[in-house]
Amino acid sequence: MTLVLGPPAFRGRVVLGPPALRGRAAGDPPAGPATGARRLVADPEAVDAVCGALSAHYTAEVPDAPVILVATDYCVYAADQFAARCADPVRRLRPSDSVALEPSGLLQRFIAATGWRGPGYALGDPAGDGGAALRLATGLVASGRAGTAYVCEVLRRADTGAFTAVATRLRPAATEPSRAGAEPSRAATEPFHAAEPFHTAAERPAWLDDATWERSAIVREYLRARAGRLPARADRAA
Repeated sequence: MTLVLGPPAFRGRVVLGPPALRGRAAGDPPAGPATGARRLVADPEAVDAVCGALSAHYTAEVPDAPVILVATDYCVYAADQFAARCADPVRRLRPSDSVALEPSGLLQRFIAATGWRGPGYALGDPAGDGGAALRLATGLVASGRAGTAYVCEVLRRADTGAFTAVATRLRPAATEPSRAGAEPSRAATEPFHAAEPFHTAAERPAWLDDATWERSAIVREYLRARAGRLPARADRAA
């Protein structure tokens, strides 16, 4: 993972795909304990959410498109977990404890399910939302450095600790979104709350809590641009 501080100069209009969401609602039972190989990845619930949301937009036509993760919430959670385990006098540290600190682990299931092989970036933002990631992705696509790019916010509820992933695909405005040649992954169809994109506020998934809805920069920017039929604000700010 590489941290990039700012996007290149804007050269063309970029549009966002409708947000795709994956996560656990407040009333759902917590995920079962991870076993086997799943113990060696980042938090399995967050991994599942990221895979499902990104898979809803992924196209095999562009297997090397960049993915930009908004990993603030996950990094804070992983660091707190690691500190607690270090302070636990009856538990020895395991390799999986330190592996979980790396946000690139959030993409492991997505890579296995789709064959994606592009560059990955993990951004931390004091606001915890995807504003900086959208600006970076816009710059990459608008400048021609990437034909398409994915942004995925990994947000964690303060009350339940559940993770929600919100993903979008950015592309030049002159192109049409395409899923031709893309095989839907098993992860995208498993029952862990539907990851189908929505297009209007009225289509907001019933399980999506207010805090996540209000925090998501992807949701805000997509609905704002759609309502005004304007380029995304990130286009004009880049």
